[in-house]
Amino acid sequence: MPCRDYCWILILASLHCATILRRPSEFEKGLKLYQQAHFHEASVHFNTYYSKHPDSDTTLYYLYDCYKQLNQPEQSARVLEQFVKIGSKDEKVYLALFSYYHKTSRYRDLYKLLINVDDPIQDTLNEHHILTRRLYAEILCGAQEKPVYTDPLVFVMSEGYIPPFPDGLSYENDPITIGNLIILLDKLVDPVYPKQFFRMKNISNRSFLYLPYMRLVELGIVESDPDLNPEENASVMMTVRAVANLKKRGFID
Repeated sequence: MPCRDYCWILILASLHCATILRRPSEFEKGLKLYQQAHFHEASVHFNTYYSKHPDSDTTLYYLYDCYKQLNQPEQSARVLEQFVKIGSKDEKVYLALFSYYHKTSRYRDLYKLLINVDDPIQDTLNEHHILTRRLYAEILCGAQEKPVYTDPLVFVMSEGYIPPFPDGLSYENDPITIGNLIILLDKLVDPVYPKQFFRMKNISNRSFLYLPYMRLVELGIVESDPDLNPEENASVMMTVRAVANLKKRGFID
């Protein structure tokens, strides 16, 4: 046999052996089990693979779905938190985590999530969630240094953050307009007289909202917006930024 042919036989044989001897990766093992609907076993392999390949967001997606199929919401939330930690731009991650924190009364985690999101995630959250009295209360509770053990609305009303209704009902699902929010925020700041005033398109300088809004701008609680419409619903992110500024300036604990 010519030497050249003999060399090719050795090369092909070695390649064949390498193919046979190559062990599947932890991800491949997990994927096979996932396709067979063995979600618990698959999650073990995906976790092992991700611990060595933390840049593999594909592994996180499979791991998240494994926990969803296994009805393990806490584990699912941990995966979502890992997505956030690595800077995921997937809007569904933030929406799902928002819902989980909301349902499980994790107000501080909800607040931290909201103050750290960037565009376009902010716009997505504003589009999917309306600011209600309850959500406003949850945001305020999340900003507290001390833990809140009672119902959020009960807490914020007891602290004077939201005035109670005369009939004793909470109206927790009522949406909060920008005009409502201006009044609520103004109750939490010092009654200073603004040094600067500017014209607004939708709020007359004779309106009961004009002075409170100018005061909030003066104190750096909200940003100046001459086109602000008090009849529109207040956005979640506008509220979070305002609460963060209240906290920074010591108006809330």
